[in-house]
Parts: sequence; C-alpha cells; structure tokens
Amino acid sequence: MIKNLRIFLSALCLLPMCLRAGGQDLKPTQVSNPRTEDLIPAGTILPVRLNSDLRADKSGSGTAIIATVMQDVPLATGETLRQGSRLTGHVVEASVPGKGSDESRISFEWDRVQLGSLTIPITANLRAVASRAAVVAATPELSSSENADNQVQIGGDQISYGEDGPVMVGEKVVGKYARQGVLANVNQVSGSPNEDQMDSLARPQAFWLFSVNARGTYGFGDLTILRSGHTEPLGEISLASNRKAVKVEKGSAMLLRVDGSGLEKAQARTTPLREIGQ
Repeated sequence: MIKNLRIFLSALCLLPMCLRAGGQDLKPTQVSNPRTEDLIPAGTILPVRLNSDLRADKSGSGTAIIATVMQDVPLATGETLRQGSRLTGHVVEASVPGKGSDESRISFEWDRVQLGSLTIPITANLRAVASRAAVVAATPELSSSENADNQVQIGGDQISYGEDGPVMVGEKVVGKYARQGVLANVNQVSGSPNEDQMDSLARPQAFWLFSVNARGTYGFGDLTILRSGHTEPLGEISLASNRKAVKVEKGSAMLLRVDGSGLEKAQARTTPLREIGQ
C-alpha cells in the first residue's frame, strides 16, 4: 500500500513537467516569412535549359515543364541564384496541325524557381529560345585555360573565352566572360545592354551562351514566338509552327526575364500539374 502511494505521489510531481513539455511540443514554431518578391526582382534575366521535350503533340494542358538554371545569377539583393537551380512551369494549352489549320501552337507559363531552400513563385517572359543544336554550336571547347579564341554567341555577339574576356557588340564592350558564361551590364528596366558602368539602373546579368541582344528563335526553322508573356495575360508564352507540331527538344535553351515574384504570383497558379510522360 505504502509502495503504491509513493508511486502515485511521484507521478503527481512529474505531471507539471510533462504538461510543460507537452505545451512546448504543441506551441507553433515561429518561422520567418521573407518578402519573396524582393528575392528575385523584376528585370532579372534567367538563362535556362530544358530537362525534357516540350511538344504540342504530347504535352497537354497542365503538363509540367522543368528547366535548369545554367549560370550563377547575381540578384539585386546581393544573393545568388545558383547554377543548377530548378525552374518549373506548366503547359496552358497545345494544338497540332489539322481541322482546317496548318498551324501548331503550344502555350506555357513558368511558375516558380528554387532559391536555396525557398520556392519562389515568379512570372517571366521569353526573350529568346535556341535549339539544342544552336546551344551545342555556341558551347566553347577550351583546349586550355588560356584559350582566347573568339566564338559567336546565340544571337550574334562575339566573345573571347580567355580569362575575363570581353563580350563585344560591334566594337563596343558590353560585358565579360565569367567561368560559367557571359555577365553583361544590362539596364534593369529595358533589359538592353548599357555601356555606362555608373548607370544606377544597370547591373550585371547572366546570359550564359546567349548574346545580350538575343531576341526570337534560333535553330528551329519556322518556329515563331506568338506571345512572349510580356503583355496580358502576363507570363503566358506561345510558340507556333506552320509546318509541323511544335517541338522544343530536351537540351534546348531559353533566355527569360522575370516580370515579378512573390506570394501573389502563387495565387494565380492554380492549374494542376502532371509530369511529362505520364
């Protein structure tokens, strides 16, 4: 009897400690909520390469599209969007030639990008798209670290692949070659190259293998950009072909420009996604 009483009294003494511990477990964790719209500001240029085919004859509405950022992207906040970061989006609609039309179209949007452990909703427009063959043609084959042979970028700029080699537009230097690709001084508002290094609206941007003036399609024959995503509906990009179903192969590249990011962008992304090939 006495032994049982001692056990009961010990349990009563431990009860407050258990309750406090339980209260700690139930207390919601305080998580900081950074302003995601400030992390990847409007005007940021993203050079990406597709991880799978984007096809009008196989990519239906809601199909997920995935791409990889191909160069470290310096951000206005002082952060860096690292090479290898993933960009995801979805197909809005697709059509193939037939039923009285020879035109094929595919429309899609880029939805979010991975910045470290954060997933940032974005809206982006398309500056240029290049075929896998065009990407291969612009990729340097360095025989040594001192190789300074000139090569033409996607879009026409000439570049030297030596250490900090200059990027030329005509006879003007608009940027330099870094370890992973081109860094150019670009106006944040217009997106055009800027020669005045003191311009407060200009900052280094990552162009990878693309020219700083690259616009349109490269290496695709009759592929055209019907919508770049720069006007309403913002972020919706449309590609078209008059001869066959639109096909942008895995390994093709896109040069994107962010129009905005943040939680308000996530609210507009309600289309269910499914992986390509499912």
